[in-house]
Amino acid sequence: MNTRALLPVIVAGGFLAWGGCTFPSSSTVVPRNQANQIQTADYGTILKVREVTIEGRRTHIGQAGGALVGIAAAAPSDGSRGGRDRQLAQAGAAIVGSVVGEAVEEAVTRKVAQEITVQMKDGRIVVITQESPPLYRVGDEVQVIHSPAGARVAMATDY
Repeated sequence: MNTRALLPVIVAGGFLAWGGCTFPSSSTVVPRNQANQIQTADYGTILKVREVTIEGRRTHIGQAGGALVGIAAAAPSDGSRGGRDRQLAQAGAAIVGSVVGEAVEEAVTRKVAQEITVQMKDGRIVVITQESPPLYRVGDEVQVIHSPAGARVAMATDY
């Protein structure tokens, strides 16, 4: 494979790597949609915890990156344009690469999560699924913090 054929592979790999990067933070990171929202906290006790997986993202980054890798893999190694058969092979490789790229992106962006069942102080039972950690256990005293943007579970500090 010549260096011209490697360029799309490198570019696609860069986009895939950059798209999945996050920078570490020493403080708690909350979703943007929770900023500047009135949130209500109700208290309760965890009744049940189940490990689940939140599905990953499926964006055009995975599709485009996979298509570029497929095209590069099917490109002639001698730098020629190739004939009609070669062009059809590249088109097919682009389609297959696009499908595979999307599937890879979805798999690598999955999140480990917990489905948490909480009995509130007023007797109601609610279920919230959120990313892990922190890891909650049956019997933990928690706050269920909710707003129009969603809900989350946090350890109760003043229960």
